[in-house]
Amino acid sequence: MIPRGYLYVFGCASSFGIITTLAKITYDEGASPPTVVFFRLLAGSLLMGIMSAWSHRKNLLSGKSKPESSNTWRLRVLIIVTGISIAVMSLGYLGSVKYIPVSLSVLLFFTFPFWVLLLNYFIDGEVPERLKLIAFVIAFFGLALTLGPTWQVLDWRGIALVLAGALGSAGMIIGGAKSVQLISMSNLVFFSNTVGAVLVGIILLLTDSFSLSQTPLGWAGIASICVLFVLGQLSLFAATRHIGSAQTSIMLNLEPFISIGAAMLLLGERLQLSQSLGVLVVISALFMASGLTRKFSNSSKNE
Repeated sequence: MIPRGYLYVFGCASSFGIITTLAKITYDEGASPPTVVFFRLLAGSLLMGIMSAWSHRKNLLSGKSKPESSNTWRLRVLIIVTGISIAVMSLGYLGSVKYIPVSLSVLLFFTFPFWVLLLNYFIDGEVPERLKLIAFVIAFFGLALTLGPTWQVLDWRGIALVLAGALGSAGMIIGGAKSVQLISMSNLVFFSNTVGAVLVGIILLLTDSFSLSQTPLGWAGIASICVLFVLGQLSLFAATRHIGSAQTSIMLNLEPFISIGAAMLLLGERLQLSQSLGVLVVISALFMASGLTRKFSNSSKNE
């Protein structure tokens, strides 16, 4: 039986992977990337805020509140870091494609599992397992084989933005993993998305880059992105609670392949032979990183 944590990872990768294809549709219909980011953060904040208020309605009506614990300030810092990381991840990742090819942007963004392993080492002294490091290298190679990135057009601005996005993703995963030990997932999504939405909203005002879609298809895409983003966040934080931030980050290498599958279904794109080989390489690496091979071998020995 597949452990629950890996099912949450698959749910997260599926949600975020489909978002990539839907985002392309909304951009083609006139919406700007920062606007889409703002709305998906705002939607997460509103939806989870309503859920949280409903679940705590008795305390709200009676005026009662939980007493502050010794972890209150630590939690506040974690939420702010997670919210800022979400904003940096989204804006950096989406903004980089203005300067470098999409395939290169995706490849560099998915260095975030390495940054998660590195940050875990410096923050908690957690030494990464050799098997996870090997799996990361193999998965990265498979991803490069699948994406076939173009290295001819290199712009330092695009490189800087996408690496900032990768670090933001690492910060979101680690911050979320630590926060869910102190707060419910719905409250975490509410507070962190509120921080992110405020930050992105300020950037939209300063850069005058607010642009909405003018077609029903574009609005349908934005609405779908908002729902999938919330589901993806909840699945992500649930996964980190069950299998940890390092394991979750490596397993999220599934996301680009779900994006490819969604593009094949929705945009009519085709999968080439080299991409198929890359998919097999990454799946093998993820299977290695999951430790399922050891579990199966141990179970066969016990039998």
